Amino acid sequence: MKEYDFGLNWSVKTREYFVDDLKDACEKKGLSFLWIYDESVKDVIKRLETGALKVRFLLDAAASYNEDRDPYARVCYAVKDAGGVIVNDPDRARLAVDKSVMHYELVNAGIHTPYSVIVRNWEPHSFKLTGKEKEELGVPFVIKPACGYGQQGVVREAHGSIREIARARNFDHGDNFLLQEKINPIGLKGRRAWFRVFHIFDTIIPCWWDDRTSWYEHISEEDFRNHRLSPLAKIVARIADIAPLVWFSTEIAIDKKFDQPRFVAIDYVNDQCDMTVQSQDKSGVPDSIVRFSAHCMVEAAYHLLHNKQRDREYSVLLHHNKRVQLRGLGDTPELLTPTEENKQEQK
Repeated sequence: MKEYDFGLNWSVKTREYFVDDLKDACEKKGLSFLWIYDESVKDVIKRLETGALKVRFLLDAAASYNEDRDPYARVCYAVKDAGGVIVNDPDRARLAVDKSVMHYELVNAGIHTPYSVIVRNWEPHSFKLTGKEKEELGVPFVIKPACGYGQQGVVREAHGSIREIARARNFDHGDNFLLQEKINPIGLKGRRAWFRVFHIFDTIIPCWWDDRTSWYEHISEEDFRNHRLSPLAKIVARIADIAPLVWFSTEIAIDKKFDQPRFVAIDYVNDQCDMTVQSQDKSGVPDSIVRFSAHCMVEAAYHLLHNKQRDREYSVLLHHNKRVQLRGLGDTPELLTPTEENKQEQK
């Protein structure tokens, strides 16, 4: 049987900085590396399911759990069934990425979210909003698939007609949809108060993020303190506890809907973070964050495979590698190992 320490679900076999950084970090740590991509995935599945191959730690950046027979989802379950560890665990991820599930989880946890109407996939295409729902949503509002990603199937300027809602739902007839209030962020010294925040194990990384242009900028310590942005970290840590996932991103904005600044979780959980670098694409993630994420992921695999304890106390990583400790964030989620899973089943 062939055994690999670190596997990567990454569908396209093209040279990307994140993949190269993962490979280099694995080599430095003495971990064997397996890249699973479109041309190899069928063979990998066969070898995993027949016991000819074992992957001890798998980073998934390709599985689609809402698509029937998705090969990368099958890889995740094959690795899990054979006792491997997956980031993110497939059973956790398939629930966490469903916005129609997470919406209520966040609301019940006291996290501000946009006013939303959930349209179930079995409801008729003649679905109509009530007068109160129209009033609460406002015009225009946003329509998005519950399990969508990469802004696919999203309608940003909806006005509430039956035809408009039906057309949006045609993107995926099997998915639920959210009709969601459009958030208008406040300005913070010339910036839109819109953020994308990354969560990776014990580190929270907040970025300015322009929802119109997808431009990222890592938040500085000065801005973090002057604009009192600590709620970004608190919300993300709370989402991680609810999900519970170890690697994801979320969008958060600040508005003044009720005449007081409020931090609003917009897109809930994106479990497969975009790791395109800014130096290659202007809408990409700052290179330093991509590099840090790759090394952090390999470090976590190394600790797990060598039975070493990882620090579970959160810190916030700001621009120029400045770190801030905040009280009250709780512990980070544990990686779901086979032993832990067995304990959960026995409860």
